Amino acid sequence: MIRLSSLALLILLAFPGKSQIPSFKKIKDVTIRNKSQILKHSSAILDEMDKARAEYDSTDFDYAILLSDNSGLFDVKEKGELNAKISNINNIQKAYKENGVEVALTENETNAKANLMAGELFYANAQFASAEKRYQIARSMYEKIKLTEDISYLKTISNQGLLFATMGRFTQAEEATLLALEKRKEKFGDDDLGVAASRNNYGVLHYNLGRYNESEKELDAVVAIMDKQQMQATMQYAIVLNNQAMLFQAIGRYDAAMEKLVNAIAVAEKLQSKKSKNHLKFLSNQALLYQQMGKYAEAEAIYLGMEKRLGKSNPDYASMLSNLAALYITMGKEEKVEDLMKRSVSIYKSSFGEDNPAFAKATSDLGNFYRYKERYAEAGPLLDKALSVRTKILGEAHPHTVQSKEDVAILYWKKGDVGNAQMLYRAVMDQSLEFINTYFPPMSEAEKTKYWDVLYPRFQRFYNYAIDAAPDNKYILQDLYDYQIATKALLLNSTNKVKQRILSSGDKALIDDYLKWLDQKELLARLYAYSKDELKDQKVNLDSIERATNSMERKLSERSEDFTAGYAMTKTNFKDIQKLLTAEEAIVEFIRVRKFDQKFVDDSRYVAMVLTKGAELPKLVVWQNGKQMETRYAKYFRNAVQQKMEDTYSYDQFWAGLDPDLSGKKIIYISPDGVYNQISLNTLKKTGGDYVINRYDLVIVGNSKDLIAIKNKKTTVSKKNVTFVGFPDYGSGDVPPLPGTKTEVDGISKILAPAGFKATQFMQKNASETNLKAVKSPTYLHIATHGYFLPDVEGNQGSAFGVNLENANDNALLRSGLLLAGASNALGDQMPNLESNDNGILTAYEAMNLDLQGTDMVVLSACETGLGDIKDGEGVYGLQRSFLAAGAEALVMSLWKVDDAATQELMRNFYTNLVKLKNKRAAFKQAQLQLMKKYKEPYYWGAFVMMGQ
Repeated sequence: MIRLSSLALLILLAFPGKSQIPSFKKIKDVTIRNKSQILKHSSAILDEMDKARAEYDSTDFDYAILLSDNSGLFDVKEKGELNAKISNINNIQKAYKENGVEVALTENETNAKANLMAGELFYANAQFASAEKRYQIARSMYEKIKLTEDISYLKTISNQGLLFATMGRFTQAEEATLLALEKRKEKFGDDDLGVAASRNNYGVLHYNLGRYNESEKELDAVVAIMDKQQMQATMQYAIVLNNQAMLFQAIGRYDAAMEKLVNAIAVAEKLQSKKSKNHLKFLSNQALLYQQMGKYAEAEAIYLGMEKRLGKSNPDYASMLSNLAALYITMGKEEKVEDLMKRSVSIYKSSFGEDNPAFAKATSDLGNFYRYKERYAEAGPLLDKALSVRTKILGEAHPHTVQSKEDVAILYWKKGDVGNAQMLYRAVMDQSLEFINTYFPPMSEAEKTKYWDVLYPRFQRFYNYAIDAAPDNKYILQDLYDYQIATKALLLNSTNKVKQRILSSGDKALIDDYLKWLDQKELLARLYAYSKDELKDQKVNLDSIERATNSMERKLSERSEDFTAGYAMTKTNFKDIQKLLTAEEAIVEFIRVRKFDQKFVDDSRYVAMVLTKGAELPKLVVWQNGKQMETRYAKYFRNAVQQKMEDTYSYDQFWAGLDPDLSGKKIIYISPDGVYNQISLNTLKKTGGDYVINRYDLVIVGNSKDLIAIKNKKTTVSKKNVTFVGFPDYGSGDVPPLPGTKTEVDGISKILAPAGFKATQFMQKNASETNLKAVKSPTYLHIATHGYFLPDVEGNQGSAFGVNLENANDNALLRSGLLLAGASNALGDQMPNLESNDNGILTAYEAMNLDLQGTDMVVLSACETGLGDIKDGEGVYGLQRSFLAAGAEALVMSLWKVDDAATQELMRNFYTNLVKLKNKRAAFKQAQLQLMKKYKEPYYWGAFVMMGQ
């Protein structure tokens, strides 16, 4: 996609319910001509206003609202009485001045309130300078007459905070907002609605400052206060739900955002007309969400429906124009874009001036459009202007400022100015790594995944830039390598570190809560066997349980410094890894790079970064035909293996480019990505030459920097125990038994016993899910059974392997697993049992919860246990990922359906060699070579691969 910003910015809204607006029936418009009329009318008017204001102040608080842009304020028509009120006050003040009695109103409480109300009206009409002046007069008056504890004084300060935020003066906004919050808490207590308003405003301010973690905490606290105060049916509640939705939208949690927003709209519709401009603000947010979720028709329908109901010169209209333009680019309707964007910029400039985030966003969007159309001379000034405004208002480290820096860097790149592009891009990438360290700590794994989905395209754009820039600037290869190893397998490594820190913390309460969280995940695993309708019939709210489980994980984050420290990335560069290599070793870091021209296109290229001892920089190897590799060539490789045909073609497609840089090397550490997770590299054969397995010792790792742990790992195990799970009794049904797995397990047990290994066997009915889940950190875990992976279940109905396909569609961990004792029941028509977590099928989702900390190796002796959904930079989402996340240091798995007899022999040879050599990798390779002597085709000896330390 083009780099057009769709992030939500700040807008302010005051939404008192109708019952909260005071009656001013006694206030009549008057024409003040002389002093006698002043005396006659002013007392009654001001008394009435004072009385009404007292009632109004007890319930009316201004709530900041996040919208798709920093545009308009509350709908003035819904504040009609305020217009009349201010008009009367202004008439009175004017008359006093004309008759020489202005002093009478300058220093009293009523005049302070009058200025506050005048400020609100000016604010509502986007007359910010006048609003600021009135608020400051009101504040000074309250302070002069020593009424700094008055409700209206606190509201004045709060409104100043909202006004400063709208104007982009965030330092002043934070000072005023925090002061109002502290004073309201001190005066009214933590559960007061005024406190809720201030916390909401502070949450929105944190959002605009890029402090997403703090924003989420504040908004959660506001919801808690409102729930306690029974405020679920109010506009204020709808506003806060909306704000949560826009926060979730910014960090990629679109489904959660839509749920919040739908609820907000449902509340608002009961309180105001659907024709209300306020209602359009919620719809605008919903359109933005639809747009980002790929539901373009729904988004366009909302925008076009709004267009006729908005004025042609207000910021709400500008917001709609900007978002509609971005949508039209995505939809390929580019002829409509430029005019919409230019009109949006013009409206923002006239409404807010240039020093405003909304103006910066619209200017950035237009600049990016010109860059996309290769109109670089027009793009440059606009992108520079957006960067300048954002730097001034938001600061260097704000996400929007960093986005603008990247926009300018891309422009330099496309213009061929590599030097300026690299200088900016390095700052952008360093700050992006800091975003990960900042935002990850309180997030659950699901939330981290969604945020990484938002951030990862930036890394992909940088990789494209680095490939293009490398011929002119070889030192860019250092950055390419270092940023890749900083983020490769980021999510998996974060999960592993967190788990290790919790379990080794010694904090009993923390560990107990962690185990409770695992229990909650077990409950979810059982519930995933049902459709949502079936659960609804049983009055089980799956969404609520998922939210509660997610909340438990987040609270664990907040409570433990050790827990949060697990997310911090260590600063590792290519030299730290290079110094560990010997002369006969090399590391190959594969990167799948989605092609980016002026936008991402439906193609990819593959990069190999080859690092050897003594090299000045990593060597770069590029395959430009990534799409062919992933489709045509991968299919050919798999067919050749399955058909037992000689394959001298795949070597040239997947390996030959590496040969020059691997000359003289023996041990090659491979960090795969993309299609390389599906290829058994050892089975590739050079035309007229030999298999890779006979030329190199390959070591598969998740990230090149895993070499640090490998080199520091002890070569011998301190404990000797092995757990076997095999020959399950699947029960009556269509699952064929595997008697060969009993032979396999018995044979391996006899091999390990003389070496001092204590074996625990779970066979037939004991080869159950319950027993496997109870296993605690054995040295080796060997599982021999059926495995499965469902590549695509979208649109399918019913259940498969004990999981409802409705739930499995978006979760690869629910589409792969192992069959254990009693699995036939789950595969048949028998309804699942919510009281038991043993249905005979261990999904990858459940396998993540196993306690395998310190387990040296897991062997999955089953078909296709290495398959799953491939995610760029994160590997395979399936059993592979789950067992590594559970704590296994190394994993043996299969890439295709295996031959039973050949597998038995491979495993016997492997464990025999392991006892002799005391080295997993060497023992495994030797076992494959031994099997090759009997079975020449890779189908038999090449299916299994070893990954990890």
